[in-house]
Amino acid sequence: MRPRSDLLLAGTHLISMDPAIGDLPSADVLIRDGLIAAVSPHGPTSGVTRYGEHEPGGGPYGALEAEGVEVVDAAGTVTLPGFVDTHWHLWNSLLRGTVGDRPGADYFTVKRALAPHFELDDFYWAARFGLAEAVSGGITTVHNFDHNVRSPQDADANIRAHLDSGLRGRFSYGPPDSAPATSTNDLDDLARLRERWPADRLDGRLDFGVALRGPYRTPPEVYEREWAAARELGLPITMHCDRCLREQGCRECGLTRLEELGLLGEDVQVIHAVHASGRDIEALARTHTRVSLSPMTEMRTMGFPLVTELLEAGVRVSLSLDTLAMPTSADILGHLRAIISVEAARTGSGTVTPRRLLQLATLDGARDLGLDDRTGSISPGKRADVVVIRGADVNLVPTGDPVEALVYTGQIDNIDTVIADGRILKRYGRLLLADDEQDPVRMATIRRDALLARAAAAGDWPQSPTDAGEGSLP
Repeated sequence: MRPRSDLLLAGTHLISMDPAIGDLPSADVLIRDGLIAAVSPHGPTSGVTRYGEHEPGGGPYGALEAEGVEVVDAAGTVTLPGFVDTHWHLWNSLLRGTVGDRPGADYFTVKRALAPHFELDDFYWAARFGLAEAVSGGITTVHNFDHNVRSPQDADANIRAHLDSGLRGRFSYGPPDSAPATSTNDLDDLARLRERWPADRLDGRLDFGVALRGPYRTPPEVYEREWAAARELGLPITMHCDRCLREQGCRECGLTRLEELGLLGEDVQVIHAVHASGRDIEALARTHTRVSLSPMTEMRTMGFPLVTELLEAGVRVSLSLDTLAMPTSADILGHLRAIISVEAARTGSGTVTPRRLLQLATLDGARDLGLDDRTGSISPGKRADVVVIRGADVNLVPTGDPVEALVYTGQIDNIDTVIADGRILKRYGRLLLADDEQDPVRMATIRRDALLARAAAAGDWPQSPTDAGEGSLP
């Protein structure tokens, strides 16, 4: 793991997402020991309003002490908190390119055909590949919703990959893909997970949850036992709410039933809920249940996400990518642009604004995962999860409001630097790897080709691996 860097970002336009700080057109941000140590207006001023541990010093960077840190000239950049993704199936990142619009190439058909052929290294490199793309897109926190845990070793491979990536997040332990409805998650191993992975192994960056199928996919003897086990262990619960994929003409998610069963609450995150009725939305708001929306995959396979309706009802909403297999990409700014355009056409409401979307993608995502005391805003005392964007790139100038510019015209290529927990993972627009670290992109291609070859040999995949010759297993 790369060491943390002590930095002073000098003269950046700061979008802090912290109400006490707001936006600073020219700010200095001091990062020490993986923390946001202080924030101050930029310049040689004395007695300025500043936030952090040190008293105003009136030195070359105003209130901040720059001794012993690398000073980065950040003039012309925009700095904001790292994005937070609250629902991502990292294990099937290797399936990008195999899913498409061809007959028999839909997501669920491909996933069910290839999932049984995953080996341990496939799980590791699929997660590393997805997390590398997360870094490229400025995402510093990822909730790994793993719905293909076939053994404790599979879970461990995902956890190791997350820690090796340098990112923050949550691992939610789910069932094997296409598991029988009558079988529970591996609740015994779920109980042992913290024994294998005590806090001192997690670097303060990872916690655990449980991914459950719920009462529309499993019988009472399964979901009641799983909910009870999760709550006894104090683990947050996440579940898909996507009846629309299985019931033609579905116009209700059945969340009132879950409320009656005691299955909703602050410890529960519901995914999608695209066809939630007014009664469903009221149940979510009453129980303080959180909703993670994946607009790009939802619009492709389910319908329009109810961003405006959920926000106006006071439901706690966050955003997520869902999967790279659909296929999608980690271009969060592009996703925000699509959301605001769709909501303007669909509802005409002014609820969904560029700033509100940036909040959904940062601070609200951190709140969803219970991490808002550590990330989601550029606030002194929080961990240094930071994205620096080149504000002078051609697609971002001329500009009035940088928040609007990022959402309406920003691109993934504008992201210059990504810092997670004080470690620089992307700089000058390029992903950084340690000297002895294998390239996740190359390894993902190798593992994908080998996966398809195994599936083809077993008669579960009709075509030859693509990109043969790009690499081979070491």
